[in-house]
Amino acid sequence: MKKLFLFLLLPLIALLLPVSVIGVEFDGAECYYHVESNSSLEIHYTHSVSLTKVVDVYRVSPNGIYFVQERWQEFLAGQPIEFNYRSGTFYVKNANEFLGTSWRYWFIPVNNATIIIDGKTAFVQPPEEGILEIRTQKIPLVLLILRRC
Repeated sequence: MKKLFLFLLLPLIALLLPVSVIGVEFDGAECYYHVESNSSLEIHYTHSVSLTKVVDVYRVSPNGIYFVQERWQEFLAGQPIEFNYRSGTFYVKNANEFLGTSWRYWFIPVNNATIIIDGKTAFVQPPEEGILEIRTQKIPLVLLILRRC
């Protein structure tokens, strides 16, 4: 009986161990993605004024979120005017700015936001406006299994 108890207890303990994740939340719906030592996270969206594509690139580690690059196609309201170089139709601005452990965006339906983590689509904006929050945190392994992006 003791062996059976230990046999069942060990997996339960393993499921409660904390793991580092990227949390993606949009209006209360949340999912998680296991964070590697330096995961890449891209947010692709349509700019609401110019209606052109914008890509924000981040590096995410268990320590936090770093803004590393922005790509855009037009110089209209709310878009940067300084850039490092051009790549095809995009203006590109490189950076290395620590943002902390969470970052928020407000998206409206025209933005059509998509989040790509380590080359895989993790989130596609539903057809309503809302606040998108990205954060690094530790959660029990079981929660990552149940709410994986």
